[in-house]
Amino acid sequence: MGIVSEMTSPIAFFAFNRPYHTLETLNSLCNNQEISQTDFYAFIDGPRKTSEIQLIDNVEKIIRSFESKFKSLTVYRSDSNLSMAINQKRGISKVLSDFDSVIVLEDDIFVSKYFLSYMNNALEIYKNNKRVWHINGFNYPIKFDGEFECFFMRSMQCWGWATWKDRWKNFIDDPLSCDPYYLKAIFNKNMIKEFDLNLSKSMNWKQVEDNTTGKLNNTLAIFWYGFIFIQKGLCLTPKISMTRNIGHDGSGIHSSLDKEFASTNLNHNKVKIFPNVIEENFYCLNQIRKYLNKKNRILPRLFNKAVLIFKYLKNKF
Repeated sequence: MGIVSEMTSPIAFFAFNRPYHTLETLNSLCNNQEISQTDFYAFIDGPRKTSEIQLIDNVEKIIRSFESKFKSLTVYRSDSNLSMAINQKRGISKVLSDFDSVIVLEDDIFVSKYFLSYMNNALEIYKNNKRVWHINGFNYPIKFDGEFECFFMRSMQCWGWATWKDRWKNFIDDPLSCDPYYLKAIFNKNMIKEFDLNLSKSMNWKQVEDNTTGKLNNTLAIFWYGFIFIQKGLCLTPKISMTRNIGHDGSGIHSSLDKEFASTNLNHNKVKIFPNVIEENFYCLNQIRKYLNKKNRILPRLFNKAVLIFKYLKNKF
């Protein structure tokens, strides 16, 4: 299936207290030729402490400096700190009250110059296929064999993504969709394994557990993924990532230093071929499983921590 879209979906952009990351993300976004036809909505969360006010002021200044680049630019700034989850829920719902689809970006997601082309085409192609719930912008740095350009899998990635009004409304209108105790009640052992991609070390279900203990505080992404999983939904995923998380430099609230993610290669080619068959690609899923199992082995993780400690001590002394 080839390129069909002439429509451009709006962008919901979520920012907080990182001026430099915001600037880098918006500069990358402006390399997309569709930007001048795109409505841009920025949602800036409020400060947790007084010292963050100046940083947030500067974030707003940077966002407003891009006004001439977009079809329209609207900024919503919260007086209090809502948390990322609430800010995103309200912001996405706000945009989807006026549009049928939305592209979601955070302030630390550097994008390919073909990111918007990929997103807009995917949103148009699969808008009427209710099994497709989500468009992933990110993929892991894996070399996949085959001539395909994107594929379907169950796993949701939140580093640059898109969805439709009707799918989002089902999620938001369900009073149990963000309740970790509800997920724990309805997921059996096999479901948990599938939700975790059958990894040797839990990656997704652990986030559900952490939301019950308070280690995480109602993080949105894991519940959105949980809802998609329950509906047996699929997520379109690029073979080569369209985004890079530059927040894995240790600056983010829920991210730590990870050079591999911070240096992910971007797709420098336009995605032109989209899958006609709506089914999970088990070859790709298996390759991702192998990659994550290798990444999560204890010795590599201990080595990476040792390197970080060494660099910290070297810089300090």
